[in-house]
Amino acid sequence: MKRLKRLSVAAVALGTLGPSAVGHAAFSGPSDAKVIFEASGPAGLKIDGRTPDLAVTEDGGNVVITVPLANLSTGIELRDRHMKEKYLEVPKFPSAVLIVARAALKLPPTGRVEGDVQGAVKLHGQSHPVSVHFDATAEGAGVAAHGKFRINMNDFGIVVPSYLGVTVKPDVDVSASFHVAGN
Repeated sequence: MKRLKRLSVAAVALGTLGPSAVGHAAFSGPSDAKVIFEASGPAGLKIDGRTPDLAVTEDGGNVVITVPLANLSTGIELRDRHMKEKYLEVPKFPSAVLIVARAALKLPPTGRVEGDVQGAVKLHGQSHPVSVHFDATAEGAGVAAHGKFRINMNDFGIVVPSYLGVTVKPDVDVSASFHVAGN
């Protein structure tokens, strides 16, 4: 369940990277979005969560990636319910957000670029800095973007999930990919 929380944060972080590849042109909403979080635990336990929900906007010189958490899914209904209600507290904290300064995302209008950018993740009512590794490829008037980062659930006041004596690690890997068109 903690992994799901981290996934939300990752999705937000990755979404922020897309608009920068389009230069300083305005951009339309993302398509083909995919946000994934991965958590792990003892004895090879792996929990993957996913959502296609992602919004990219600009606000005050920042690129803002918002990932609604209500549709996060691990493929197991009971685990999803616990993740959303007990750990992420989705009714109280419905979204994860990644904010990156647009100026930090200067990318060429053609080809592919890869790098790291500093941003802030807002999750579970708290905000913390994060380093996002991204790559973006120009596609006509748009860009295909992918980003990833790692968060620690403890930093956001999220209780580390535990079920039947099995506890996941607090570190969660988050990644996101999407296409965005400039206009």
